[in-house]
Formats: sequence, C-alpha cells, structure tokens
Amino acid sequence: MQLPVVLNQPPVWKNFSIAERDLNWAAANKLVESLQNLNESGLHAVQTVIGGRTFVEWDHYPDDDVRDDKNASQYFYHAHPGLQRPFVEHGHFHLFVHAESLGLRKKNSRFEPAPAHLVAVSMNAIGMPSGFFTVNRWVTKGPWLSFKECETGLKHFKIAAKHGKKDVNVFLQSLVQLYYQKILALLRQRDEIMDKLCEGRDRRSVFADEQIEVLCYTPIDIMEDIAALEELMESNS
Repeated sequence: MQLPVVLNQPPVWKNFSIAERDLNWAAANKLVESLQNLNESGLHAVQTVIGGRTFVEWDHYPDDDVRDDKNASQYFYHAHPGLQRPFVEHGHFHLFVHAESLGLRKKNSRFEPAPAHLVAVSMNAIGMPSGFFTVNRWVTKGPWLSFKECETGLKHFKIAAKHGKKDVNVFLQSLVQLYYQKILALLRQRDEIMDKLCEGRDRRSVFADEQIEVLCYTPIDIMEDIAALEELMESNS
C-alpha cells in the first residue's frame, strides 16, 4: 500500500444540513476574523506561535506546548526535514485531547505523559493551513483513539484564551469546526488503512513500525472553500 493515501474531495456544502452549514458559516467567520487579527499584528499563526525564536526543526513551539487542562486539549507546532514529508509544508500543528480527562480511556501509567492525537494541520510558508493528516501511534506515543473517540475529542477540542495566543487558539478551533466532516472522513480512511496494515500482523507491531508514519492526508483551500460556502449561504438567504 502506497502511503499516505490522499483524499482530494473538497467539502460539498450543499450536502450538509442547514444546521451544519450554519455551524460551518459561524466557524468560517471566526476563522477569517482570527486571520485578520493576526495579519493586523504583522504576523501569521506560525510566526505568532514561534514567538520570535530561531526556528529549529523538531523543536516544539512553544517549548511546553499549549495546554488547557480544563478543556483537556493541547497543541504544538513543529516541522520535520522537508524530505520526510510526501507533501509540501512549512510545518504542522499537532492537535490532542487528554483521553483520561474526557472519560475516553481509563488511567494508564504508560500513556500518562502523552495526550491522544486527533489530527495534524499542515501549514504552508505564508502561515496558511494547507491540509490535514493522520499519523501512526508511535509518532506521538499517546493512546490510539477509535473513530468514535476521535469524534468526541474533536467536539471537545478547545483552548481558552488565557492559554497560548488567543487568535491562534481561535484559528485552530474554527478550522476544526469548519472542516469537522472532512476530518472525520480522514479518520475513517485512517482506520481503513490500519485495518489493511494489520491483516496477518499483530496490531501492536504496526503501531510501533517506524516505517509507517503518515497514514493519510487531505489538502484544503480555505479561501475557495469559504467562498463556496458563502455563495451557498447567500443563495439560500
């Protein structure tokens, strides 16, 4: 199997329910507002989270991640050497939830230091999101969440303003809301890939196989997607 599997389908907003489109439209407006606020400060999301430090591949930005214990959510930004990614990006945000705090997992000392990975957000060189991808368990070392558990985790992902930079937090939360269904499709694909990889092989060995890293990827174009959603909202108003 050639990895990562790429899903190229853009959101088909007309297939969404009215309630879903309303939520997506609210998320799109918050997303645009956060990007405008960042632009007015002279920085984009990546520059803001790096905070003037010298950018070093593999380092976490910020050092100790952005973590909101009340909302059981966490994220950080970093980058790998360019040849280690089969798609073009500057770096990516890893988004997590703490599964034990959300009641998705029983406490386990093996996983206590590591949160559960939801999805990664690829960012391009001008600080705009360019796609989402999923990774094998060894990459982030936390507990592996099922599709249903990821669905719950995505709904709970939130970082309060006092943690990290407000506009970056809003940017990430709004992005997850806007592309919620697209991320779920990516997670379904992740599980299909994992099932195939585990045929005739112990699942734990697949989770630990460092030759299997990025499982699937989906590109996005937020300007085109928001414009298409806006056109639909206006035609239905």
